[in-house]
Amino acid sequence: MSKLKTNRGMLLLEIIIVIAVLAVIITIGSQTIFVSLRSNKTAGERDSALKLAEETFEAVRMVVAENWLDLYKPPDGTGDPVTGKGSSSHYYPGQSDGKWVLQSGDDSVKVGDITYTRYFSIDNVSRDSNKDIEAVYNSSNDDPSTQKISVTISSSNISDVTATEYVFRWRNKVCQKTDWSGGKTYPTDNAETCSSGVNTYYNDDGNIDNAGGSIKLTQ
Repeated sequence: MSKLKTNRGMLLLEIIIVIAVLAVIITIGSQTIFVSLRSNKTAGERDSALKLAEETFEAVRMVVAENWLDLYKPPDGTGDPVTGKGSSSHYYPGQSDGKWVLQSGDDSVKVGDITYTRYFSIDNVSRDSNKDIEAVYNSSNDDPSTQKISVTISSSNISDVTATEYVFRWRNKVCQKTDWSGGKTYPTDNAETCSSGVNTYYNDDGNIDNAGGSIKLTQ
């Protein structure tokens, strides 16, 4: 009888140990699955944020191709090329008549069930004597044909996603001179584009005869 009770006691102890081990395994497994699911969810949210950042850069490139001044004097070509820039001046890409345009402020974008905040800032760029971009902007070496774009995408579930890209004024309207008279005054910021039909030249010394669409020196 004593031996039977001992065997039953050992069996009960073994069952308790097995249950305890299973509980530990289940707990660890549940935590692992939770961490894995959370990690996958976070990775998915970061991927969406990166796609929003790339969309922002692409929109800025489209704006630049349409009119450089909209970026240089944000947001619509009439802003201040100095005070309208820097980390405290936020812009985001919007749509108008099927085209990308720049708008002031922060954008709220919902992807799935996650809401992201999107904005970018613009910085002027300077180049050294070798035409390399300087790490710290120097207004004396300003390059009005290059701008630095810094994009920030954020949400409540992930750390901010930031990215930087330089854009260049590679495509410009050209002033076509139809004769050698008339003209306009160029601005000091070197970023002006030409209006249609402008027949522009700088100046002369007063001894140029431009009659008949040709030029010749007068006596």
